[in-house]
Amino acid sequence: MKRKWLLNVLIVLTLLAPQTASAITLLEPELIEPFGSDLTVAELIEALPESADLEDPFLMLINRDNRIEVDLTMEFAATASGHYYNAAVRDPFNDMITAAEEAGYYFQTVSAYRTMAYQAANFDARYYSNLNSGVSEEEAYALTDMFVAPADATEHSTGLAFDLLGYDYNEYGRDLHQVYGQYGSAIWLAENSSEFGFVLRYMQGKQHVTGYEYEPWHFRYVGEENAAFMTEHGLTLEEYLTLISLREEQGEKSEEDDTQKEATDSEVTE
Repeated sequence: MKRKWLLNVLIVLTLLAPQTASAITLLEPELIEPFGSDLTVAELIEALPESADLEDPFLMLINRDNRIEVDLTMEFAATASGHYYNAAVRDPFNDMITAAEEAGYYFQTVSAYRTMAYQAANFDARYYSNLNSGVSEEEAYALTDMFVAPADATEHSTGLAFDLLGYDYNEYGRDLHQVYGQYGSAIWLAENSSEFGFVLRYMQGKQHVTGYEYEPWHFRYVGEENAAFMTEHGLTLEEYLTLISLREEQGEKSEEDDTQKEATDSEVTE
């Protein structure tokens, strides 16, 4: 059962703007906790890919601490099922889906790019669904907030994030549920997505870092080198960006020290 994942629609808009350290709120360094890696924070900084850069648009961070004010613009592409996303990841996305099919796993794109208005409606729909289950308004909001981002704080607005469900998953009416992580298609994505530049964005055990519960269906494009490093060391995007920022600070400090040394040497010479 081969599915066509060619991108049929292109809408030419402007590219995502890069972020800088001063423009984003980063994680506190003491919260960095690599999974499956024995490296210290200092060693992780030393091992970072040379190309890792806070201004890389593929590393754009959107969460509760880093919100957007308007819908982002980009070049859009669409799957055969009509889900729009950032056309910059057309090839890696299609390559990943093709590789999954060759391994025997077929996927449905549940969601990709979302506007702020769409996300607001998505949040409200989940809230009222929870409320109708019989819980209080406070409980319904808390349950919704665990998994659904506010309208201005979802990384789906970058067009780089995908909610994917394998067709081997049939529980809970194929709703997004954490049990999906036990299925072969979810395991395949978690183990292989980094080869194509994607990462499991909301990892199990990192809720205090990302602000969201474990989501085995949510994958985000960050670029191949970045994805390989993050996956190898069990790092979230928040942790990875903080490491990059720390490296930049060290570089700036080293430059300042060199400048001061040169000034001191000059004074001694005179």
